[in-house]
Order: sequence, then C-alpha cells, then structure tokens
Amino acid sequence: MGDNAEVTTWRDTTSEHVQSDLDRLLNTVLPFADEMLRKHGEFYPYGAAITREGEEQVFAADTGETDDPNPSEVLTSLVNGMSAEANDLRAAALVSDVTSEKTDAIMVHLEHADSMAITVVLPYRFADEDAAASDLEYEDMAATPAEALIWRRSLC
Repeated sequence: MGDNAEVTTWRDTTSEHVQSDLDRLLNTVLPFADEMLRKHGEFYPYGAAITREGEEQVFAADTGETDDPNPSEVLTSLVNGMSAEANDLRAAALVSDVTSEKTDAIMVHLEHADSMAITVVLPYRFADEDAAASDLEYEDMAATPAEALIWRRSLC
C-alpha cells in the first residue's frame, strides 16, 4: 500500500499537529480496509478517532440484527455516534468502500477538531477478475477538501 506521501497539497496550510493526527488516523484505518478487501472483497463503513488524550478509538455502527445493512445507513450511524462524542475527540476518520463508473476505492473522510476536513481516495482494483481477492492493486492516493461532518460549526 505504501506511504501516503502523495497527499501533499493540503499540508501547506495545515499545522504540524493536525497533519500528524490525520496521518496517524490514515495509517491506522487503511490496513484494516486492505485486510477486509483481501479477505472479503468489500467492507462496511467504520471509523476511528484520536481522543483529546491522544488515545486511538475504533467506531463501528450497531447494525442490529441486519445481516446486510445499507452502507449509507451505517455511515450515518457512525457520523451520529462520533458527533455525539466530538467534545472528547480531536480527530476522526470515516472509512467507506466506494464504487464509481471508473473505479473502486477506499474513501477516508478525515476531520480534525481544529477546523480541518479532507477526503482521501485510494483507488484499487483486483489484478484479475477471476483471481483471489488477495490480488489487490492500488493506484495513487488523492486528497481533496471536504465538508465537516463530525465538527459542524454553526455560523451564528
């Protein structure tokens, strides 16, 4: 999977401690997504956060008795749960397996309590449609500014 060195443009306007927290979260969440893709070919959304004290915390949505929950509903549940704990957190990541017409990708929404939100997209493909899910190849990671989901600031 490699280092996340490709993600550079947002760094120019972001403090070192925010960069460090977001890098730490990215490096925490990507290996699990990789593992799930290699084992199952997909995964449900999940989250991770860094508490105010610097501890890492993992978030999973309660899907109840549902065997095949709607990923959008799982993501909404994660956002609501993490938002409810936002005062105790300093950084958060929401991870989704997304598909577009062009590619499949791991999408990581990274957010910091210090008014920073980006979306990192890591496109992937299976080397051979008939091969095992372990034959996974990644393309270059890209980051774009995002709208805050966890720390929504009121304009009033």
